Amino acid sequence: MDSSQPAPGPAPEAVSPLSEDDLRRWRACPRRFWLQRHGGAAPVPAGEEPGADRMVDGPGAAQALRACYSGLVALPAPMTDDEWQVAIDLTERLLVDVEAQDESWAIAGACFASDDGVRVRIDLVARGTTGLRLFRVRHATAGTDADVDTVALWLHVVARNVLRVQGAGLMLIDTGFVYPGHGCYAGLFREVDLAPVLGGRPVGDWIVAMRRCERAALPAVPLGAPCDAASGAGGPCEQLAACGLPAREPSLADAAASLDIVGRELAAELRAEGHVSLHDVPLHRLTVARHRRAARAVKHGVPVLEPGAAAALRTLPGPRRWLRFETIGFAVPPWAGTQPYQGLPFQWSCDLEQPGGSVAHGGFLAGADADPCHAFAASLAESLGSEGPLFAYNAGFERNRICELAARFDDLAPRLDALRLRVVDLFALLRDHYYHPAMAGAWSLRAVFQAVAPEEGAHEFEVAWQGRTLRSPLQAYAASLERGLPAAEVWRLHEALREHGRRHCAALRRITAVLEAA
Repeated sequence: MDSSQPAPGPAPEAVSPLSEDDLRRWRACPRRFWLQRHGGAAPVPAGEEPGADRMVDGPGAAQALRACYSGLVALPAPMTDDEWQVAIDLTERLLVDVEAQDESWAIAGACFASDDGVRVRIDLVARGTTGLRLFRVRHATAGTDADVDTVALWLHVVARNVLRVQGAGLMLIDTGFVYPGHGCYAGLFREVDLAPVLGGRPVGDWIVAMRRCERAALPAVPLGAPCDAASGAGGPCEQLAACGLPAREPSLADAAASLDIVGRELAAELRAEGHVSLHDVPLHRLTVARHRRAARAVKHGVPVLEPGAAAALRTLPGPRRWLRFETIGFAVPPWAGTQPYQGLPFQWSCDLEQPGGSVAHGGFLAGADADPCHAFAASLAESLGSEGPLFAYNAGFERNRICELAARFDDLAPRLDALRLRVVDLFALLRDHYYHPAMAGAWSLRAVFQAVAPEEGAHEFEVAWQGRTLRSPLQAYAASLERGLPAAEVWRLHEALREHGRRHCAALRRITAVLEAA
């Protein structure tokens, strides 16, 4: 595409440059953009926003792009205005000889400024046959509307610098890639051409509108603004405190008594009949046993346990064990033979019942040297004995991981298959015999632990690390794999993971004890 432009108009007033982040905020909510530009709260740091642990780049992320472009020139991210000018000048010098470069050449973090007051840092600028190729690099399988907006803004700025652009798009993870090892990541990314959709982004008009918004009074909150939910603007709004929104109207029924506890379809019928919470729904109106159990617990404000759970547990003889797995899926696989987002088990924790009723704790936590799956599976087979139930919560997760390991490792398959058959689902027992009002209709592991075994603290994970807070085992384990990390830091992260495993197993034991109390 030829992105040459007519001669630019006069420069705007001397104000701070607009950026990709400004565009994302403005597109999500002009009020959010205005507050940020007028000195509002800082954006939520990467890794702090909810859901940040769902996608882990992996310790090989830094070298993956270089494997695709061996002549890659990586520019550090500028922080100050002076650093920005240095980066822009360096980008210009690198582009002077672009036609002399081969296909392996590219710039990561190329910086540009336009005469209409925008400053951008482009993930990747590569050489094409007829011009530059611009890419937004995502460690994800699909892009978002915000990604398309960002690329459109980059294209606008590059065109204002009178540079010819051949194409612009996304570089996304190819899930079919199998890492062969030795840092060979060529083929990890697939390219998506955005040319068909970029023309529908009126970037010039957006820039004018953002400047007008910035100069005007504080905008009203737009209908549907993503105040509390993750959005294309980078997670829950960091401006909530500064925004000064009025408190929301209180709900007619608190979450613990919500009609939605019995399912959305039935809840809609009950609302149509005039009911506003489970407190005023007669038990005979509820035909499903677990719905009646939940309503009884809500009405009386105490947990309800039916005796069938204890009877079911008595049918499971032998020494008991309480088991929990942790897995991780890297966007950039670090171990040979693995694929992007492949669920790789890295930790198991287990409380083991001993003769006389005492309990010992065991477990496995992978290091950073190689694919941990075989060592994980071998230690599991050797440590869990040959008899007795293995209690897990939502046990399909553990069963499926054991099945996958058995399929990979023929030498361990018979023992792993035997373990899989012993896994007992505490979730199923709870669902069929128990309800706690504090669960508020949620059956997630976190909700159940918080309601049934809050004293164990298994519903929480938090460890301070390098100026931020890691809030999940996945984040902590990924951090422990960082190259060059001091041994003491690795030990501290691993100890936090082991302690979390101990708390988790203690919570599973507490759930078992509650089910036996009938």
